[in-house]
Amino acid sequence: MRIPSGLSGLAGLLSLTSRQFEPDSHPYVDAETGLKFAAYNSDRGIAFRVALPTLEAGKEFDTVLQIAAPIDIGWVGFAWGGTMTYNPLAILWANGTSNPVISSRIAYGYYTPPEYEPATYTVLKTGTHINATHFQITALCKGCSKWGDEEIGFTEIEATAEETTFGFAYGNHPVDNPASIDSTFAIHDSIGHPIYNLAVATNADFATKVAAL
Repeated sequence: MRIPSGLSGLAGLLSLTSRQFEPDSHPYVDAETGLKFAAYNSDRGIAFRVALPTLEAGKEFDTVLQIAAPIDIGWVGFAWGGTMTYNPLAILWANGTSNPVISSRIAYGYYTPPEYEPATYTVLKTGTHINATHFQITALCKGCSKWGDEEIGFTEIEATAEETTFGFAYGNHPVDNPASIDSTFAIHDSIGHPIYNLAVATNADFATKVAAL
C-alpha cells in the first residue's frame, strides 16, 4: 500500500517518512521538448508525463502535461488531484489523423465532466502529433497546481514532493463529437492512481524553455 504526501494539507496526517515508499513514476527527458518529466506508463501503454518549474515552496505555478496514447483508445483523462471529482481534469482524444484535442474539465459525479474554466491548456506545437499508431499532446496548463475557493479551501501541488498522487482514466469508445472540445463521452473502462516523484520533474528556466516550444 502506498500513501501519498504530495498535496498540501496531507502531511500532518502522515507519521511515515517521505522515503518509505517508492514512487510509480520514473524520470524522463523528452528529446523533442528538452523538458524533464516525471513519467508513468499505464497498462495500455499510455504515458502520463508531468514537468514543473523550479520554485520556492508554497507558490502557484504553471505545469506541462504530456500524454502519449495508442490511437485506438477513445479518450484519456488525467486528474491533478488524484481522484476523478472536484479537481482539474485534462481529457484528451484524437480527432482524425491530424488534430489531437485536450479539454479542461471538472467532475462532480458519474456524468460527463463539464468545462472547467479556471484551468486552461495551451497546446505546444513541439511534442504534439499523431501518427498511425499513437497520438501525443504536450500542453502548458495554467491553474492546475492550485484549485478550490475561500469557502471550501484550496488544494495545492508541491513542486518538489517525492510522493504525489495523480489519477488517470481511459475509455475504449470514441468520444461522441471528436471535433468539439465540449464533446460528451462514455464512462471510463479503467482508472489508476499512480504516485509521482515530482522532485525529478523540475526544470530550470521553465518559462523560457516552454515559450520556445
